[in-house]
Amino acid sequence: MTFSKKCDRDVLRLAMIRTYVDANTLIAAFRGDHPAAADALALLADPDRTFIASLYLRLETLRKPLFYRRETEIAFMETYFASISLWVPTDDALVIQALDLAARLDIGAMDALHAAAALRGGAAVFVTVERPTKPLFRVSGLDTISLHPKRVD
Repeated sequence: MTFSKKCDRDVLRLAMIRTYVDANTLIAAFRGDHPAAADALALLADPDRTFIASLYLRLETLRKPLFYRRETEIAFMETYFASISLWVPTDDALVIQALDLAARLDIGAMDALHAAAALRGGAAVFVTVERPTKPLFRVSGLDTISLHPKRVD
């Protein structure tokens, strides 16, 4: 039996690690001076991953570079966003889910929006530079991985 190219791509995509990258991980990768920068860049270059994102991630990572006209940073982020295989729709239900997470677990608003988007998008992992002691790591159904330099491996 021969698969079409589209079917082959679909099977390959299913075998890849569905990953939602937190804004702080993208920022660390771009800046290069953060202790997690090398790990963040390696993650972004991992051919075994497919990336999931939401417009909330664009908002968090591009607002300052656009305001200050930091063209290199804008280009870096836009290159990453061009690689996204699934854009999670943003709607009232997602915000309600994020509010529930934030209220139950004491998660910050943007982290709750990202976590809700990752859950809705079926992310296998959520990668952040936050410390593993943060409330974000208590989200049920979300395998959160820390690139923080003081993480416990």
